[in-house]
Amino acid sequence: MIDQHAAHEKILFEQMMRCYREKEFTSQMISPPILLSLSMQEEMLLNKYKSEFEKLGFVIEPFGGKEYTVSAVPADLYGLNARNLLLELIDDLSAVSEKDTPEMVLEKIAGMSCKAAVKGNNRLSRAEAEQLISDLLKLENPYFCPHGRPVIVSMTKYEIEKKFKRIV
Repeated sequence: MIDQHAAHEKILFEQMMRCYREKEFTSQMISPPILLSLSMQEEMLLNKYKSEFEKLGFVIEPFGGKEYTVSAVPADLYGLNARNLLLELIDDLSAVSEKDTPEMVLEKIAGMSCKAAVKGNNRLSRAEAEQLISDLLKLENPYFCPHGRPVIVSMTKYEIEKKFKRIV
């Protein structure tokens, strides 16, 4: 059995980290750009971690006051609600410790790919499910998501029959 959310999360995380290591990020331009109005804390966090966002493929520029434009997002995240995703990512960065290295911060941002992953209750078409499984099985370690939860659980026929009390 495969947890589709954890599987997609793991795939997105590995893609983002591979692209970062190989310096092969592709951004997808969006038009019109997203306009973000940030609180003082959000603005501080964005400015503090702006280079990490840029390394992942975001293009964020000041627009005046506490407003910023987002004119590109990582290609892997294109088509998602980038505004809400970015605001959630910024808010989640408030939990980053001062002792975290830039690499650890980047991993945390990439680990937040769970926000972009398909949800467990979303129905996938057969082709989408097959592609998800194919992409997952190409990973070096497809068994755990970035948060450590299992992605794949295996049960033998005997174990299943025992759960349904077919075998005593």
